[in-house]
Amino acid sequence: MTLNNKTDIDNYKALLLIDILNIHDINSIYGFKNGQSIIKQMNQLFEDRILYLIDDYLNSINLPNIFMKFSNLHTDVFSFKIYKKLNDRVILKIKNIILTAIRYHQFHIKSYDITINIDVTIGCSQSNDKNLLTYALKALNHAKENYTSYSYFDSIFFKNELINCTIFDKIKESLRDSTIEPYFQKIVKVHNQEIYKYESLMRLIQNDGTVLTPNVFLDKSKKYRLYPQLMHIMITKVFNYVKKYKINVSINLDYNDLIDIRMQKNILSILKKDDIGKFITVEILESEKIHNFDLINEFIRDLKQYNVKVAIDDFGSGFSNYENILRLDIDYIKLDGSLIQKIHEDIYYSLIKSIVSFAKEQNIGIIAEFVSDLSILRRIRTLDIGYVQGYYLGKPVHIKELKDE
Repeated sequence: MTLNNKTDIDNYKALLLIDILNIHDINSIYGFKNGQSIIKQMNQLFEDRILYLIDDYLNSINLPNIFMKFSNLHTDVFSFKIYKKLNDRVILKIKNIILTAIRYHQFHIKSYDITINIDVTIGCSQSNDKNLLTYALKALNHAKENYTSYSYFDSIFFKNELINCTIFDKIKESLRDSTIEPYFQKIVKVHNQEIYKYESLMRLIQNDGTVLTPNVFLDKSKKYRLYPQLMHIMITKVFNYVKKYKINVSINLDYNDLIDIRMQKNILSILKKDDIGKFITVEILESEKIHNFDLINEFIRDLKQYNVKVAIDDFGSGFSNYENILRLDIDYIKLDGSLIQKIHEDIYYSLIKSIVSFAKEQNIGIIAEFVSDLSILRRIRTLDIGYVQGYYLGKPVHIKELKDE
């Protein structure tokens, strides 16, 4: 769908992706045919009104004859291209024209003889290269993830995010050569600093000896869909070291790991075969994201059949954590590092004290992480916290250094 007689066609394009919110709800409530009718009405609204409103606006700011194209990209997502490089003010005005026209329009549900309002999310980018759609999709996803109606991403800033060849190649190299290695950071008893267990932390070891930490590669590995392969090697190596050296180790799993059937089967099969459960603690990351507690508790019950302990990581970082303690069968909590770093402030000291009291009432052990200096450790000793971890007590090290300690 285009406006006729528009001759100003630029290689540089602005692309707005317009996504109808909750179209699946409309389909389930009013039926698929009415959902399809909404999509047709959206096309008609652009053809009969929105394109002309935008054209009038562009004429009013001395940008006549600009070629524009509107189409249904797929299902409930529409593509609107403007073949001209536009400044931010113009883009925002066009976005507002689209949002206002759609939000005030009455969409007809024929079968029920009623009208409804709908809302949309818009993602926008500008570029003169073939990846414009990818940039706009990134903007749209960002808007939806943050529950905003609009997001704009400049292609200049995000071209390197398509595939960061350096990181991508390093991940592939580590998978090929199986150079994913656990590093171990000790967790010690507060009263005597005797080693209680170790937390295993993933590292990628490069051919030149460079050690990559998760902040460099972890998010990228998830985007490239290579994370499960990294975790499979990581878990296998951790469990092999545990079997060989009989050390107590915790391993970090997030919600997606916990519900991954293949990962569950891999972990449980190793525990059954090697009888090392009594040495293992599973730390649950980002527990606030858990929405299926029955599913997680089922896996926890399976783990505990092999005497595995379970901990919640970063406790205190969200209000939902208290409920998670009550709904999950856990043995430890790890206090969020941001709280420990502020333990000298009275308000945070009081908050930590209340968490400790709550955990003790539930017969749950407490670990304080991010202990970076002696003053923090001394402050922790005034509370009933059993275990501590942090750079002051020891940095993560390879298994070879661990054996030498």
